Amino acid sequence: MTGVVTETTLRAAPQTEAVEYARRLAARTMRTWALMEREELVTAIVAELVANAVRHAGTALELRLQRTAGRVRVEVRDRASQLPRLTVPGPLDESHRGLFIVDRFATAWGAEPVTGGKVVWAEVAL
Repeated sequence: MTGVVTETTLRAAPQTEAVEYARRLAARTMRTWALMEREELVTAIVAELVANAVRHAGTALELRLQRTAGRVRVEVRDRASQLPRLTVPGPLDESHRGLFIVDRFATAWGAEPVTGGKVVWAEVAL
């Protein structure tokens, strides 16, 4: 397997419902790709990245899932330029857990400025 095998995309408004739409799309996509053993990791990452985009960027967003040889890549693009920062939440903190969860579940992750905003991505090894 070389290059992108397949991908799926969701465009959404910055509303809390986008998180559930994205989670359902990720779960359905992982089943379609016969990757049920990674479904929980990928759907958790998708939910956190989309929730962060809704909460912090507040702009239209695009979720893209790509399956390539050896990995699934999750990308969330929004129109805000500020890049996210990983913070380690305290035991009583009720927020600031999103990227902490992504950091624990993903094989690799990062954020890149792009024309008109940024892309936050995470990869899960297969």
